[in-house]
Formats: sequence, structure tokens, C-alpha cells
Amino acid sequence: MESEVTPNAAGGSSSRDRSSTWTSKPFVVVPNDDAVNLPEIAAAAVKQFALSSPDIILTFVSGTRAFGTWKNEDHRAALQKGIIKIINACETWILDAGLDYGLSRMIGNAVRDEQRYRKSRKEYEMFAKGHQQQPHSRHSVVLMGITATALLEGKSDQPLQQDPLGTDPSHTHFIFVNGPVEAVATRQANLAVELVHQTMHVLQKIPNSPSNAPSSAAAGENVSEKLAQHEQIPLVAMLVQGDETALDMVEIYLKHGVPVLVVKGTGLMADVLAFAFEECKELGPGPHLEKFRLDMTKHIGRIFPASVADGSLENLCEKLLKCIGLAKQPDKELMSVIASSEYLSDLDSIVLPVIFAARSPSLNALPQQISKDFLLTMKLNRPNLARANVLRRDYDGVVLANNELFEKALLWLGRESFVEEFMEGDIAVHKFLNHSSLLRLFRLADNRDFFVALLEDIFPGRFSQNESFEESLVTVDLNLIIQQLTTLPKFLSMHELSSNYFGLYAHDAFVAERKAMNALMVWAVLMNRFSLAETLLKFCEDPIPMALFVSAMFRGLSGHCDASLTTKLHEQSRNFSMKAIDILDMSYRESSERTFDLLNQKFADFNNKTPIKMAYESENKFFLAHESCQIWLTRLWEGGIKVYGPTDSLIPSEAKLIISALLLFPINFWIQYDSKEFLKHQQADNAADINENGSLHNDVPLEQDDPVGLLLRNISRHGDPMDLSSPKNNETSEATLQKLEDLSLLESRLVSGKPTEPLSLNVPRKRAPPVIRYHRRRKALPFWRKVYYLWSAPRTKFWMFQLFYWVYLAIFSIAVILPSCNKTHLDAVIFIWTAFGVIELGLRTAYQARHDFPVSIRRRVIEIVVTIVFVLAAVILRRYSGLVRPLYTRALFATGLLYMYYRMISVFFPMNPDLGPTLYRIKRMILVDFVSFVRLAFPFILANLFVLQAVMYPDVPFGVETWRQGFHRAFFTLFTAFIQEIDYTPRCEATRIFNHSDTCWTGDYADHTCPTLGVISYVLNIQYWIIMRLILMVLLSALFAATMIKVKEDAEYIFKYQRYSTVLDFASRSALPPPLSVVGYLFDWIVACCARTKRIDPGHRKQLTQPRSIKLIDRRSAVIRSNESYSYWMGLTKEYYRKKAEEERERKVPAEQLKKLEFMTFDLLV
Repeated sequence: MESEVTPNAAGGSSSRDRSSTWTSKPFVVVPNDDAVNLPEIAAAAVKQFALSSPDIILTFVSGTRAFGTWKNEDHRAALQKGIIKIINACETWILDAGLDYGLSRMIGNAVRDEQRYRKSRKEYEMFAKGHQQQPHSRHSVVLMGITATALLEGKSDQPLQQDPLGTDPSHTHFIFVNGPVEAVATRQANLAVELVHQTMHVLQKIPNSPSNAPSSAAAGENVSEKLAQHEQIPLVAMLVQGDETALDMVEIYLKHGVPVLVVKGTGLMADVLAFAFEECKELGPGPHLEKFRLDMTKHIGRIFPASVADGSLENLCEKLLKCIGLAKQPDKELMSVIASSEYLSDLDSIVLPVIFAARSPSLNALPQQISKDFLLTMKLNRPNLARANVLRRDYDGVVLANNELFEKALLWLGRESFVEEFMEGDIAVHKFLNHSSLLRLFRLADNRDFFVALLEDIFPGRFSQNESFEESLVTVDLNLIIQQLTTLPKFLSMHELSSNYFGLYAHDAFVAERKAMNALMVWAVLMNRFSLAETLLKFCEDPIPMALFVSAMFRGLSGHCDASLTTKLHEQSRNFSMKAIDILDMSYRESSERTFDLLNQKFADFNNKTPIKMAYESENKFFLAHESCQIWLTRLWEGGIKVYGPTDSLIPSEAKLIISALLLFPINFWIQYDSKEFLKHQQADNAADINENGSLHNDVPLEQDDPVGLLLRNISRHGDPMDLSSPKNNETSEATLQKLEDLSLLESRLVSGKPTEPLSLNVPRKRAPPVIRYHRRRKALPFWRKVYYLWSAPRTKFWMFQLFYWVYLAIFSIAVILPSCNKTHLDAVIFIWTAFGVIELGLRTAYQARHDFPVSIRRRVIEIVVTIVFVLAAVILRRYSGLVRPLYTRALFATGLLYMYYRMISVFFPMNPDLGPTLYRIKRMILVDFVSFVRLAFPFILANLFVLQAVMYPDVPFGVETWRQGFHRAFFTLFTAFIQEIDYTPRCEATRIFNHSDTCWTGDYADHTCPTLGVISYVLNIQYWIIMRLILMVLLSALFAATMIKVKEDAEYIFKYQRYSTVLDFASRSALPPPLSVVGYLFDWIVACCARTKRIDPGHRKQLTQPRSIKLIDRRSAVIRSNESYSYWMGLTKEYYRKKAEEERERKVPAEQLKKLEFMTFDLLV
């Protein structure tokens, strides 16, 4: 839109366009006076415009009449995009000629489009969030035109030498400069420099230069010297095309120490200056000046032929040489050349290095300047430039220790690389984060819409978009949110967080840092900052549990968000799950023992849960399916025992296990015991019996200087010294030898009561480093311990429980099929056996619930209640047989038998690697496919139930038989077609009615049980059979087949996931199955009574009554991790991210090479 601007006395400008619409533009006027005080004019402009302090100022230098078309329009669009990108990233002032022509018009068009977009975006936000909600704040747009009035129609006392121009309507401010065009160019450059100085004085309170300072080059140098004592507002001049006056402006900028960026390839003066600068830089000092002058004269004459005619060619050449001379500084670079390309869209990445290179080393070394430069790079989101040009100047590490900058890096979107720099700089997060700063993060986050929507879903009516969060959000509500998403209660302690912030550590600084990282991770996840959570994971001491925790949080968030975000949140949950798996896999391939130590470790921050348990509770089937987790489960499943013999033996290993458990004597030749495993557990059993006074529970005192007593206390406190793979056991070989000798003495004293031979040690002498080798000779396990270990193994329990359950089902089946009067004793056996089974299930459920086992209490309670009701009902009906028909009693028994058979499938079949996945497929087909099929088929079944009954049997009396017959025909057509109903039979033909005198009788036969046949009956039956038999049943088969294919891989994961709950279920069961379990419970009750009367120590009671498999889990979980172990996992995580980044770079190499080739090809063509 073309417009004209008329300066007026009111301090504003009036813009009149073709539609006669008037708007006001702020402006100031510079009079045509050589003695004008430019600093005062600039100060008046800064105060009158009332603008905020800019982060960067870009001034564009171009021609007024020598602006041609771009050689590549994509490059022009890229420059517009780069300008808008800077405007949106930080407070930016754009200075140009302000004319509705050339470069000023191009910049104005870009700003106009941006303002239109902001307006539409603001209207959308106001509509979407409500009128009470403030729209998203953006940086102001300042497009200032320093305009020569001599170029405007009728706005100058000087006669116009050319056609008049107008001002661009998209500019926000104007500074009108009176005087001839040739003199205005230098004033424009000097005025831009003074604007920077006065802005620093007025807005940043930096001392001003003398008010009578002249606007000469010497004054410019004095200003530069004064400004060098303070941090500066970056000013960059960009030369795009341009004419002779543009070269004068470049000279002024260079005299003032302003960096000039020349865009080569845009044409005219920009190409001339770029050519001269690059040639001079390439030739260097020497006897090349005359030849260089000659080449430059030819080059200028070719681009500016008018200079040859008017004799200004030599003058232009001298100005070029002068500009190049001014650009050469010993300690800084004032001129840079950039080729016109699509890279101009990243104009900020081009401008920032120019700014840093144009400063003196003393200015770059100022701490305030370093912090300001880092903040600018962070606003523009250029971490590579911050790393290369700013942080290398920060020798004292002041920037990376600044909590305010760290907070901005967290709050601003997309600043994950800066957060990583802070974390690499070892910022103390616990010295930054307390409950107040955490609340401030929630309040000031860039985009909190997701979190507010979550709060509104979890706490309806308590939170809204336009309300500030109260302190109760972090002190009370935050833990409730975490518990609802992950089932972890009281995950964060605001009291501990704030105490650590003030140095009042509850534990130590390392724990405080870990707690602060946990809180920061929670904030990142709740704000849906996926990339930030990824970055923080690199610096977590426990990356695998944290990744599982974050995965669980994202999975929980998917249930409280809009449907459009559910898929994305599931992907994020899967991504963190895969990170945990990849890190676990790297560790497993590097050190399997360390991996198993991690899987056994209980993490206090996560409610003392192991990673395997966290994965199960968060339904992370992919983590549990990892090889190391499955090996861990297999070890627990086997319970330390193995069956001798090859797998293809005539006698299956399961049969050997059952026979050994029942007959006992085959234990000696069929069962193998892991001697190292059982020795470790036996020593732990003995060590656990030591009381606080250093004596055993059998009151045998231990001398304070007794090495056995010292070793026992060391085992009880720090674990098993025989575990040489432990990261803590890094002593010398002599210390390890001494431990082995002490352990030999320990075995002789505690196990057999007789002295044994010392350990046979063999230390190689010629190896470096030496490796300790030893051979232990000890007595075999006692037979009673072998029997105890065998029956305590979860694998043995599984087969023994299954064997007894099959016997129970066999007796139950016989009891059901026998006549009612001949099975009284069998009924009693069934009742007693079932009662013991219910007792065992109830006690097991109570134990598992008390110890936080992965069990569904609701399902268990329903199962127990149903079984009790069945037993009571069966006993009552058998005792009082006259209450109901015997048939109903038999039906009750048959239903109970059916339930027990189905229960057997759900309890024992999931452990089979073949049947387990198949059961999941069947479950999916029933609960998903068949339910969908029933929903689809139900309208057809219901409609044809009434229609066919009404047409074929119109005279059947209404009653129960009518419903039974209609349902029978409609439903069982799914399995067979009732063809016989549409056949003519002699019996029915004998009762045919030929004269329908009775209007109430509708059918063709006097016998109402005969179907009335005809065209209508055939048509209705045929359409029903086609729909049900040929369409819906085929569709059901297709659904089943598709499910089998679709869940093939998922079924394997589900099987491995459910294997965890099955293994732990059998590990927590009693060693004896029902009905023999009464013996084990009777023993437990006796021990409990003895403990109550203090005849047995409570610790000894736990050793006697707790299932051995659970004791193995607890002991394996008692691993104490060292600082070296924490460093190992953090290092492994960083190595994982490094490999991922390297793979990503390799993936992008072909695209980057292709882009460079295209750029080089275009450069050659130009």
C-alpha cells in the first residue's frame, strides 16, 4: 500500500494512503544544519519513541535509486525470513531508509505479513482461551526509517533531481533528515551510531558523552573508547546492493567501529566491495596495489558505467581502498562477506559471529558483556555460537553458575542445548531449586496450557487458565499428581528441597543434587517438555530408574489429555522406555554382573522399588522383555537348582524335578545345586543372626579381635566379600587373600562346627595385573538342606502345585459325574481341599499385599469371595437336599468344576513359552474382536428374533416358549442353519387349513407348532442366513486372523511381562501345596506364638517363616552402590547419547552434502 508522510509540528507523522485512511506515526526531524547536535537528536528520539532497550540493532544500507531485482527470489525470501526470525527471538530494532522502494519496501512487506499473522494469532488465542486470558506475549516490532526528506515529494526546500518517493507504511517510527541527499547519507550513519549510544545512556543508565560532542570521525572514535568500558548494544550494518552513497555510509560505520556485513551476490556496490575486500585479503600486503587498483577500476566501471562519464571512478576506487583499510584492525574484524543464499534465513547465526569478531578483546573480556552475549545467543537459540564465541571467554565460569540464566534456559522453549551446557558446567541444581523457584517455574513457563489442562482434569474446578498457581500446588498437589500418574506416593519433599537449598542437608550434597534433579525432571514432564526431559536424563545418577519413571509419567499423562495428544504421549513414553532398554543393553554387554546388581537394587527415591518392579507397575512390557530381565527372572524361577541331564533325555526335566521332590532320593543324581549361590545365601543366613552386640543368636560370643567376628560384622553391614565382581571390592590382592582365609575359617566354625582345610590359593606370578585363582574344598550340603532348597524353589512349587491341582480336578470331576447319592465322601474331600485352597490363597494375598507385590487385590478378593460362596452353597445344598432340585445342585457343582478348570488355565499356562503368547492372542480375540462382532451382530439377531418368529409361527401363544424358540433360532444360526424348519412335512400338511374363515388364525396349519412357509418366509430366512453365515461369520474369522498377525510380536512381550508376576507369585507361595499347606501354616503359627512369648528372636522368626525365594530377592536387593557406580551409569548414559548423536549426524550427511553441492553450483553459475 503506497502512502505519503508529512512531518508536522506535533511530533508525529501522518500517513495518507489511497483509501484516505489516516494513521499516526511517531517521528523526529533533523534540521538541515551542519552544526546540528546529533546526540541530542538521538536522545530526543529515544525518549519520545519510548521503546524498550534492544538486544540487537540491524541497520540496512542500500541505494535509493540503484536497487535492482534479485538474481534468486528464494534468497530474497530467505533474507525476509531471517529478519522476522530475529525480530521474534529478541528485542530488535531495524533501521533503513524508510522508503517505499527497494530494500526498505522488501523489509516492510515482511514486517507487514508478520504483524498480520500476530493479529490473527492474537484473535485466535483470545477466542480459544477466553477473553480473560492474556494472549501469548511477543517481542515488539520496531522498524525505524531514517529518511531523507529530499527524496519525498514536496518535503524539502531543495529542488528534486529525481522522481519523488513515498514512505513505507509498515514502518513504525521515522527520523526525517533534511538536506541534500549526498549529505544525508553520512548523517544517517552517524545518527544510527548515536541512537545506540543514547539508548545505552537513557535506557541502561550508562554515562553519557559530552553534549557538545561533534558528529565527526574523531568524535566517533571518542564515543567508541567511552563505550568500550561498558557492555554494548550490538549494532551491525548490512550492505545489500547499494550505490555510491551506500559506500559513504559504510565508511562512516567503519570509522565508528561498527561491523559491516556485505551480502555478496545481490549486485551493485555490495558485489564491488565484496570483490575488493576478498581480493585484498587474498593478495595481502605487498607490491600488488597498482594492479589491484586497475582491476577495481575496471570492475567499478563495468557495474557503474555512469562513474566513468562523470569522472567519479577514481574517487570510488579511493573510497573502496579507504573502507578496506578501516576494516583491517589488529585485534578485531570490522568487515565480513557472506554470499547470498538460502542460508540468509538463519540471519542470526550470520550476524552473531560478526558482532563478536568486531569487538576488542578487552570489551569481550568484561563479565557483564560475556553474560549479555550469552543471553543474546540464548535468545536467538544458537548454542554452538555460545559455546564457540562466548563460553570460551568465560574463564571463571561465571555464566554457567548464574541461576537467573539457568532459569531462563529452562523456561524458554527449545533451549535444551543451553541447559546441557549448564549441566556440563556442574551447576548446583540444589542451590537453584527450592519450593519457591519450583513454583516460579510452573508460573512462568512459556507454554503451560498442557499443565493447566492436566490440573483441570485431575482437580476439577480448582484451576483455570487465568489464575496464578498457589503455593499449595508444589507442597500438596504435586505429589498427588505424581501418585496418580505413577502410583509413587510422596515422591517429592518440598521441605527437604528447600533445606538443601539453604545448605541444611538431610543427607549430603550428592543426595540433595539427586533430589533436585528429580523435581526438575517432574516439572519438565508435567510441562510436556519431552526434549528437556531427554536432556536432563543425561545427568541423572540413576538413568534407568529415572527413564522408567518418566516413561510411566508420560503413560499416565496420556489418560488425562485430549485424544489428539494421546498417541504422541504414548510415543514419548515408548521413547523413554527404549532409552532405559538401550542403556541396560549397553551395560549388559559390558558387565552382566553390574547389570544384575542394578536390577536387584532398591532405589530409595522411587519408594524402594527395583527397576524390574517399576517396569511392571508401569506396564512397561518392553523393558521386562529384555534379555537381562528375563535371565534375572529365570534365576529366581530356578531358585539356584538345576536338573542334570540333556534336554532331549527320555525323561523330561520336569518329570525328574517332580520325582525328586516326591521320592527325595533322586536328588543325589538328578538335582544340581549352585554351590557358590547357596554358600553365599547360607553365609548371609548366618550373618543375619548376629545381634547388635556382636554375638550370634545362639548366644555364642564373638571376640572383638576375632577375625571371624569381624568378618561376620562386615558381611552383615557391607555385603559378601566373596563377590569379587562388586565395584566396592577394589582392594589389593593381599587384602583379598586375607578375606578368603577368614571366610574359610568362618565356614569351618558356622557350618560344620569342625575345622576345615584352608583355602587353596593360586596367584599367578607372571601375569600383569595378577588374577587371583582359588579352589574351595568344602563339605557337601546336608541332605535336609537339599530337600529344603528343592521344595523352596519357585520352579518346584509350580510343578508341585500343578500336580496337586490336577489331582484335585480329577477328584472333582469324578465327584461331579457320579450319581448324587454315591459321592458323599468325595464331596467332603472336595470341600476340605477347596477350603484349604481358599485359606492358602487368602494368606498369600495378605502377605503379597503387605510386601507390595504386583497383585490385583480386587481380583483376588473377588476370587476368594466367589470360592467361599461356592463352598458354602454346595455344603448347604448337600446338607439340605430338599431345598432345591438335585439337578440344580449338580449344576452348581458343574459350574464350580468349569471355573476350576478355567482357573487352572489362567494360573499355570502363562508360564509356558508356547501357551503363554497363545493365551494372550485368545484373550485379545475374545475381549476385542468377538465383542466387536457381538456389537455388530446384535441388531441383526434381535431384529430377526422377532421377524422370523412372527412370520413363521404367527399363532403360537405368547409365553416363555415364544421367547425360547425365537432366541434359539436367531442366536444358534451363528453355528448352524435351521434348514428343517423350511421343509414341508406330512404331519403339518395333514393339518393345513384351506378355508380361512377365522380371521384371528393367521397361519396355514391348524397346528400352531407347524411353520407357515411361503415366499416371505424364504426371503426373510435367506437374508438372515446370508448376513450371519456368509458375511458376519467370515468377518469374525478375518478379525481373528488379523489379530493373530498383528499381535504376534506384542504377544511375546506380553508373555514376558506377565512372567514376572507369575514368578513372584510362586516365589511367595508356601513350599507345600494345598491341602498339605496346612502343615506349613501350622509351623508358622507355632513360630509366631513362640515369638510372641519371646522364646524366638524376631529376626530368627523372619528367617524361619519367610519364604526362601523372597529372602533371596531381599538379599539381592541389598546391594549398596558406590559413587563409582553412580559415575559409571552417568558415563554410560552420556556414551549412549553420544552414539545416538553420531548416528543422527551420519544420517544427515547425504542431505547436507547435497545442499552444499547445490550452493556451490549456484555460486559458480552466478
